[in-house]
Amino acid sequence: MKPLDFQTFNQLQTAFGNYEENLNIGGQSFPFSNIELSKPTGKYVSRVILKLATALSAKGFVKYAGNACSPGLQFPNIQSNESLSNLDKINCGILIINVLGEPQYQNAITLPAEPFMNLTIQPEWESFNDYLTAMSSKYRVRTKKVLSNSETYVKLELLHNQANEWIPQCAQMLGHTLKDKTLAISPRLSNMLHTFVRALKSQFKVWGYYKDGALCGFISAIESEHGLYAMHLGLTDQAAQDQLYQRMMYDVIEYGIVQKDEFVCLGRTATEIKSTMGAVPVENSYVFHAKNKIIRNIIALYKNRFYKPKSYQLRNPFK
Repeated sequence: MKPLDFQTFNQLQTAFGNYEENLNIGGQSFPFSNIELSKPTGKYVSRVILKLATALSAKGFVKYAGNACSPGLQFPNIQSNESLSNLDKINCGILIINVLGEPQYQNAITLPAEPFMNLTIQPEWESFNDYLTAMSSKYRVRTKKVLSNSETYVKLELLHNQANEWIPQCAQMLGHTLKDKTLAISPRLSNMLHTFVRALKSQFKVWGYYKDGALCGFISAIESEHGLYAMHLGLTDQAAQDQLYQRMMYDVIEYGIVQKDEFVCLGRTATEIKSTMGAVPVENSYVFHAKNKIIRNIIALYKNRFYKPKSYQLRNPFK
């Protein structure tokens, strides 16, 4: 999985409303933002901590490397304790940095996160049928069942010049899909989608799924020089029952194959489902860097007492 080129990444990050400033990290000027965390359900203490982190971030006490609205596109280059020690010069209480793997740093607490699921497009795959043929019989049958269950949904590309028409409904479906998850993105989902459209232009692809003339789901993706990044996904409850979620993922994979991409990053969440599609995990973590020992102890307490990474079982659909 190769990162999005930095110029495009920086252009997107600086367009978000919660962008703060570019700071030097690992010898590179990297965009930082404030974060807006929320969780409608879950333990009371966890929800209070999230609200506190959001309030502190808005006042400049917490800074986030990149933007939670666009995860997995670039990772700061901090490979050693020596480079991480330079972060002490940044004027804030807590720095949150998404990194690959699960590295341990001095004056920092590392929390493992759900992995990014990455599918490598094999050179011999010329079409989606080649991808299916590479699967074992069991998973080929499952895939065809998904396509059959969702065949009444018609896929159409949603055009940028009509964004004002489809973004409000897509934002509503995205919010509905995320309602049970911890959100690290702005609750102003319409504004966020508009930002992607304006900043990335033709690199930002959005497909809508219609049934009986009604928009029932959508998925977006970013095209890069080397691969495709699936980004946002929203759908109705009925569409979910019809396995439209899996269908949309397969359609993104098919698009990547046709475009002759090197990989398709299917994003985080639904790790086991995405592994049945051939994606493998790219482990990543969040590093919380704090100069103050009391703050580090509070983060460590949260990690040890309340933070529970999701467990998952990986599958391999290929022969």
